[in-house]
Amino acid sequence: MPSVLVIGEALIDVVYSQGESVKNIPGGSPANTAVALSRLNTKTFMKARTSSDEFGILIREYLIKQNVDLKYSLTVDEPSSVIDALILPDGSAKYSANLKGAADYGWNSDELNQVLDSDIKIIQLGSLTSYIEPGGTNIEIWIQNLKNSNNFLLVFDPNIRHPLDGQEESLVKKRAKKLASIAHLVKASDEDLKWINPDKTIYETAAELINNGTKVVVMTLGSGGAVAVTENYQTKQISAQKIKVVDTIGAGDTFSAALITQLLEREIQHPDKIGQLSKTELEEILTNCAEAAAITCSREGANPPLRHEVSW
Repeated sequence: MPSVLVIGEALIDVVYSQGESVKNIPGGSPANTAVALSRLNTKTFMKARTSSDEFGILIREYLIKQNVDLKYSLTVDEPSSVIDALILPDGSAKYSANLKGAADYGWNSDELNQVLDSDIKIIQLGSLTSYIEPGGTNIEIWIQNLKNSNNFLLVFDPNIRHPLDGQEESLVKKRAKKLASIAHLVKASDEDLKWINPDKTIYETAAELINNGTKVVVMTLGSGGAVAVTENYQTKQISAQKIKVVDTIGAGDTFSAALITQLLEREIQHPDKIGQLSKTELEEILTNCAEAAAITCSREGANPPLRHEVSW
């Protein structure tokens, strides 16, 4: 059965909610995506550098319990990444952290260049691991080599959390654009694209990414729904589902997981196929992604739906 490899941080969110006790919750955008994929019955591998400390143990136990395969993950001596997440009255989250020297961001070429199972067809990269050095540069080289092999469909979610990354702003923007040009599919929030190019519309930035090598850009618009732009500049937009938002943690990651799951189920596993999606197919896929993300928004924390909870 085709499977997915997610590479990136698996960290601890220390969540502060009004009137509630502080909670230590395993998270991180890539880890949330891996869990969401697994809950949608997609065979999922997580490639992460997890710490030998107590938080690292908690993270690994959580991922294993969620049926995420850690075959390609490492246990290292550096400390776990810890992010403080303050839940605001509207359900959105405000983050703060100091991630310098954390386990997630120390990737070297030897650690990255593992031989992958032949059933891995899609590789997802995104968020802080994409930018924080010393690992960020090595990951960019690794992803480019995967692109050159033409054996995988590469998905990139910028999920920019600057200045949490601790890097220079111009370098983060440059890296985001570079990784987007390598990826076949970019799934990004409108906030990501506005931050990358503040002087352009999100549609202009999507066109720029496509001109630089991306085949499809999927943009989430919060309460405005989502829109896809293909390599021939076709666009398709869908509306968001109307729900009572509890919080938005993990919503974008759930959207990514639903997107990847549907590509596998539709046997769109090769770079040449991703740009051939019709407007009808895009509408169906985006609508299903929005449904899955809405379920996550309707409950506390990064708690993505199980397969029987979605209608598709």
